Amino acid sequence: MGIKDTWENKVLARIVPPKTADDNNNEGPSESYFIPGALVTTLFFLWGFSYGLLDTLNKHFQDVLGISTTQTTYMQVAYFGAYFVISPIAGLILRRIGYKKTIILGLLLYVLGALCFYPSATNRVYGGFVGSLFTIASGLAMLENCANSYITIIGSRRWAPLRITISQAFNGLGTTISPVVASYAFFGGNETETGNLDNVKWTYVGVGCAVFVIAIIFCFAHIPEFDEEAQMEAEANATGEEVKRASLASPHLWLGAITQFVYTGNQVGIASMFIYYATIVGGKSNSFAAVLLALGQMCFTIGRFIGAALMRWFKAEHLLAAYAVAAIITTICTVTINTPDTTYTLMIILFFESIMFPTNFALATKDLGRNYKYGAPLCKSHAAWQFLSP
Repeated sequence: MGIKDTWENKVLARIVPPKTADDNNNEGPSESYFIPGALVTTLFFLWGFSYGLLDTLNKHFQDVLGISTTQTTYMQVAYFGAYFVISPIAGLILRRIGYKKTIILGLLLYVLGALCFYPSATNRVYGGFVGSLFTIASGLAMLENCANSYITIIGSRRWAPLRITISQAFNGLGTTISPVVASYAFFGGNETETGNLDNVKWTYVGVGCAVFVIAIIFCFAHIPEFDEEAQMEAEANATGEEVKRASLASPHLWLGAITQFVYTGNQVGIASMFIYYATIVGGKSNSFAAVLLALGQMCFTIGRFIGAALMRWFKAEHLLAAYAVAAIITTICTVTINTPDTTYTLMIILFFESIMFPTNFALATKDLGRNYKYGAPLCKSHAAWQFLSP
């Protein structure tokens, strides 16, 4: 049995409801959802990889360009400032042109921003890097709005937290791999290669070319559009459940949006300052600190896979609460102890942060129906305010 057959028969059957005889709009779930679901999941890896590179760039630019720690945070400000500007617009674009075209537009913006790294690195203009990151993040804001929403609604509402947690695990995989790539691409694997930006520009040119190929694939791929209201009613009819429609004023939607804001502020702060903390407090070298960040992101990824597995036996909201309590306790220990060894407790915090975004997103947007494309961007707007976090 191949990977696709295993996914369809053992996993997809649990999270995508079978079509009824009256539903003639789509083929069976294996034909309709496997390919688009897999393609959209690659987007999670893409923005995870991009964000991991950003965290490593902070320290590299500080060494090469001689800028202060405060100045390096301008990259985070630009990155998440783009979310502040683009996220509301992305929601409008998504409602007007659909998932597929919005995804392609986001990918092309990513390509443009990545290619702009070349002239910025050649001329050693820090402002150019900031502008390039703003362009990349503008594309990512569109991709995140589409991908999170699409994976959540592509199947059964019951398994939405499990489905998005699995897809978000590939986001964690991207953030795990990128610091290792950056350690060798930016630092040359040691401390002797930090004096130029040639490796930075060629890394981003390569990333831009790869993303362009992905954009071409999406141009020819079949990405079904969904009527969230009709899908919710069809599932309710198939299962015999009562249709419960949540409005944009529903408490669980707004509490979810607030929770996303608080969580992401903490997650961004830890990730963006991890290498700085590991080198200053932990006494580690730049390249080794980048490897530790990769290990921390590996803990993050493992936490999502474990969380997804546990959701088969525990309710998503209960598991979310348990992870949150553990993260709070570990954070308090890190702050109060504050020794070189606490570099490793940051990695534990990342583990317990792992399921918070996807699980909270799925729970907050549950039962929105026709309001889904309006409510989902609200739960993504947390990122728009994270330019204040650094």
